[in-house]
Amino acid sequence: MRGSLLIASAALPLAAAFHAPAPMFSRASNSVTHSALRSGSQFVSARSHTSRFPSMTASSVSSSSITVAKEDEWITKLDYEAFKKDVADLGKRLEQGQGKEDVDHIKKISLWSNLCAVIGLATMWLPLNPITVMALSLWTFSRWTTIAHHTGHGGYNRADETKYFNSRGFAQGSLFKRTTEWFDWMLPEAWNIEHNNLHHYRLSEEDDPDLVERNLKFVRDLNAPMALKYGIVGFLACTWKWFYYAPNTYKELKILERRKLGMPVTEDMGPTEAFTVKAFVDRYIPGVKVPEMWYSFRDLMKNVLGPYLVIHFFLMPLPCLLISQAAYMNAVLALFVADVVTNIHSFIVISTNHAGKDMYKFEKGCIPNSPTFFVRQVVSSVNFKTGSDANDFMHGWLNYQIEHHVWPSLSALSYQRAAPELKQICDKHGVPYIQESVWTRLRKTVDVMVGKADQRPFPAHLEREQDLKVWTAQDTSANSARLGQDVKVGPAATA
Repeated sequence: MRGSLLIASAALPLAAAFHAPAPMFSRASNSVTHSALRSGSQFVSARSHTSRFPSMTASSVSSSSITVAKEDEWITKLDYEAFKKDVADLGKRLEQGQGKEDVDHIKKISLWSNLCAVIGLATMWLPLNPITVMALSLWTFSRWTTIAHHTGHGGYNRADETKYFNSRGFAQGSLFKRTTEWFDWMLPEAWNIEHNNLHHYRLSEEDDPDLVERNLKFVRDLNAPMALKYGIVGFLACTWKWFYYAPNTYKELKILERRKLGMPVTEDMGPTEAFTVKAFVDRYIPGVKVPEMWYSFRDLMKNVLGPYLVIHFFLMPLPCLLISQAAYMNAVLALFVADVVTNIHSFIVISTNHAGKDMYKFEKGCIPNSPTFFVRQVVSSVNFKTGSDANDFMHGWLNYQIEHHVWPSLSALSYQRAAPELKQICDKHGVPYIQESVWTRLRKTVDVMVGKADQRPFPAHLEREQDLKVWTAQDTSANSARLGQDVKVGPAATA
């Protein structure tokens, strides 16, 4: 008991630094033939089109009829403009209704997160035990998925008068802010570009950096027993934040910096390919194709992985030496085991958000907040069980993925309010709104990862041509600037 009190007293100043300033496919074979679409059709003109996605070729469209798969029939009946109006009106009402209640709610979640931190830090000197591991894991998990996530999207920019929960600077700009506001394997500035910008605006397109089907291509195409493929997925689940997410988000930051400096970024460099720690190993293996090296391993360790590795796992538990060397080693072990657990936890609730044979993928980009944009956010996202704060805390508020992608800059509390109403709107317009258990979604996601299933191609000939666009580097900068998160590279920057 004396040891626990000693570590708790050492941990409380650290936990206080984290406390908020107040009381945290395969296509179906059956199809339907529809006679002439409504006059003044909003769909892309008839033509044969070869997709950049594997095995995705849109069939030609006759001027009098169109054949679509049965599961895509809803597209031909959708009034895009009416759907957009209903969704946009609801989003506007939710945004206007945000205020003190939303800020108090995120402060409550921050308190829960901080309590997990105190419990974990105060007991980590003990022999390895599940209470310590789960507390440390939930601390890291909630700090990212709920607090940093919604703050980074600007969910509290207008409501929080203290400016603590604000996208313009949260965990950015210095190692001190990173360690005291959101400390994880990923560099916050890199996460903001990759997630808040590229993923959200280019959901399930070829340019989406989180497109599971493409990123796991090396597993899907691997000529190996299925058991080995499942083993690789299991390894990724335990390590994905430092093995994949940190290096890949940093790659997106480096690409944007290169473009701002006028340096070339060409298709043959593979800018949309996942960049992982594996790349630094491949270069030493004869016969293995080496990807574009966007940065050095030393750069990655110095600016991204290294600070978290040293500070979180080795410096933070130093007070345990006041008890004994064994206590310190227990703490280090607990932190590493908790990291594996939080990797698995976040993998289960994040990688499953947009993957499965019932999730659409797209060939081209679309204009933000256009009718097509709102439709895509719904039919390429999935919700899990929703409801109480306790349930949502364990899901990291990622169980409201549909609402979050439709209106990314709302608060966590607003998503709880929005879900029933958005579902009603989707039902009214016949837009698929998928909500299933996270375990069902995990199975469907793993099926895609190992090559047993493909994501569903959205028929290219049914796209609204007026909503489509080609993305540019200027778009990336402009979208980041809205959240105060654009990349600054000095006087040589061209954007």
